[in-house]
Amino acid sequence: MLSYPKGRYNQMNFKNIKKVMAGTVAGAIMVSAAACTPISTKAQWSYKEGKNEKAIGVYIFALFNAYNQAKTYAEKADGYKKDESFLDLKIKDDDGKEAVASDWIKDKADLTLREALYLDSKLDSLNATVDEASYAEQAEKDWTLGYMAEYYSQMGYSTTPEQDILEPYGISKESYQELQYNMSGKQQKLFDLMYGKGGSEEVPDSDLQKFFDDNYTYYTYFTVPLSETTTDKSGQQTSKAYDSKKQKQLTSDAESYAKAINNGSTMEDQCTKYLKATKSSSKASDTVQKGCELLDKDNLSSSSIGEDVAKKLVDMKVNEAKAVTIGKDDSKTIYVIQKQNTKDGEKEYLTKDDSTRKNVLQKMKNDDYNKFLQKEAKALKCEVNESVVNKYDPDMFWEKPEETSTTTTSSK
Repeated sequence: MLSYPKGRYNQMNFKNIKKVMAGTVAGAIMVSAAACTPISTKAQWSYKEGKNEKAIGVYIFALFNAYNQAKTYAEKADGYKKDESFLDLKIKDDDGKEAVASDWIKDKADLTLREALYLDSKLDSLNATVDEASYAEQAEKDWTLGYMAEYYSQMGYSTTPEQDILEPYGISKESYQELQYNMSGKQQKLFDLMYGKGGSEEVPDSDLQKFFDDNYTYYTYFTVPLSETTTDKSGQQTSKAYDSKKQKQLTSDAESYAKAINNGSTMEDQCTKYLKATKSSSKASDTVQKGCELLDKDNLSSSSIGEDVAKKLVDMKVNEAKAVTIGKDDSKTIYVIQKQNTKDGEKEYLTKDDSTRKNVLQKMKNDDYNKFLQKEAKALKCEVNESVVNKYDPDMFWEKPEETSTTTTSSK
């Protein structure tokens, strides 16, 4: 529900994450923090409202996140040069607001701190709490190993410890947890108290069902790889494209599977036909995959099925099937995909359990909720420790990028 992680992690091209590739020695990409003179992490307060206050490290972290989010907008602005500071450029954010980047960053950090204090105050008034201790373990792992290190390691990435990135700026582990996890938990808590069962603005099941049926896309598919993947003794996988004759045959077959489905056959029957043709021992019940998600035509890059397939899917009719080819060279794959009636996905993706209901509710009310939080945050009367806050400026995060080089070596 927080907006700042988007700016930080997505726009940085995983600046603190490097791909581990066999046979390649990649130049390490270090964040600019590594070259900074360490700043004191003394827990001075930055913003205060009633009995609640936020350490200066929380403000610095909010400034850091806002800086990186602003950079994504600056990269689209006229006059942007990657080897020059963008802080004087005029940027436009996702809401269409235009401002000089440095001003936008400070305003964003200010709003984040006010929102954090509003959440504290509101939950106090409702006698509601979040279990901050439950976030400590993940925050500790992030701090010492890197953001979501276990998740990214499964994808073949290594991560830089958050401590190495953030501490040089004066951001402590406690401040990191407060903004990265505690605040998110408080946002979710208040959301549930407002829109969940028995909430002050509870959403009826009928309204949620209508939103699901009108906005979600339910689909089934199986994939036809146009390459062969082999695994060596070290576990390293390599893909090599089939010759043009075999690719042409597989493409023709995939198109015939889609045509058969459009003529009344089922996804499972056509998948079985494909598995027999390729002499696979797999079962169609294990091979056919399904998904259900809210697809935004203006932002398909976040689709779980991939942007290229999603672009085709949004324009397909219910029950229509297509063979969609994605990728290139050694990674080409055909998706035999069918758009299903969304109502058929209600049982699994809406009413299966409390978590599925919450997922859809989040999509339905998230924009309204964020606008509500911003309004309340802007109206909040709080104290700002300006003598401390004003010591920190967005330009503390900018450093001219260093050139990196990649050397390829032969693997033995």
